[in-house]
Amino acid sequence: MYIHTDIYAIQSPKITGESCGDAYGVFRDESATTIVLSDGLGSGIRAHIAANMCVSRLIGLIKAGFSLREAFAALSQTMDKAWGNDEPFAVFTVARILNNGQTTVLSYEMPASLLINHTYSQVIQDRIYTRHKAVVHESSCMLDKDEGLILLSDGITQAGMGKIFARGWEIEGVRKFVQSRLPVDRIDGDLFARMVHDKARSFGPKGKGDDCSVVLALNRRGVIVNLLTGPPNDILQDEIWVNEFFQSEGIHLVSGGSTALLAARIKKQKLITQEHGVISDLPSYDLDGCELVTEGIVTLNQVYNLLDTKIENLTGDNPVIQMCYFLKMADKVNIWLGTALNSNDDPLEFRQLGLLARDKIIEKIISKLDLQGKLVVLKQN
Repeated sequence: MYIHTDIYAIQSPKITGESCGDAYGVFRDESATTIVLSDGLGSGIRAHIAANMCVSRLIGLIKAGFSLREAFAALSQTMDKAWGNDEPFAVFTVARILNNGQTTVLSYEMPASLLINHTYSQVIQDRIYTRHKAVVHESSCMLDKDEGLILLSDGITQAGMGKIFARGWEIEGVRKFVQSRLPVDRIDGDLFARMVHDKARSFGPKGKGDDCSVVLALNRRGVIVNLLTGPPNDILQDEIWVNEFFQSEGIHLVSGGSTALLAARIKKQKLITQEHGVISDLPSYDLDGCELVTEGIVTLNQVYNLLDTKIENLTGDNPVIQMCYFLKMADKVNIWLGTALNSNDDPLEFRQLGLLARDKIIEKIISKLDLQGKLVVLKQN
């Protein structure tokens, strides 16, 4: 089962109108969701720049192929050198949640994190050690669906220090506050993140305290959509390509007449054309094992044009709207892009109609889905 991690975050600067000295970032790949929360030294624009540099560096290292621990060690070493100097300095927490729920949390001079589900909250069990001047927390756990992880900056845990609390709200105070709001039937990630943030802010007057950040990563069962478009370049791979597609978990969409005929032949079925009346002149077909089978290039181009539409407005018996709806509801989209040349593809005709060829429009669809927070996995043959 694919577990998807939703991210809910709320941040506020020390002084309203200034830049927040905290920053966070999220990176999804085929195996995991990685969340980074960073707190720049001080507040204002200098802290904002340091925190964002920290987030960008750590995510950049992971994208470049570093393991989580290698990336953490490299950034920790950089911050060790910057500590006490005039260089940009930030502390940080990074959490990596695999798609099966296995979770690792590493933090450099940051508060501990909280585990939460619909009945309880607890401080994550960790191993604490020093690295040069810094205190490092290292934790691992399993997060099932409907369970989450709360990352905090010290503006939250130190709220009220010297005024209401001798040492601030502290992580145990945050835990007790969260626990007092449980049990619930379902965790509202946005609501819980905001409640923790607003409670911390209530402990001091405006302009006092520190930048405050709460990031809640909440797991749920993810929705997978598989899109097959284009026959494979190697005709000997036809059967493997199609069978692999249909054996994959999730919803199955096929786009393209040649692709649909290939799938029907491999599955030993007959394509049945659906009737859409006057609302659509684009064909779609019935094929066992598929939620939707459509025409190719025109449909994909129109899908791209509608991907910014709100999902609640995607209604109607129209193959373009139906494909948009499936892609919008997905958390993970596997795109099976065949690269065989199609004799029906006429680039000149496409240009006359303002249509992009299959590989180009798929590239643009992927970019738009990425911006919408989807995990997109491209498979080419």
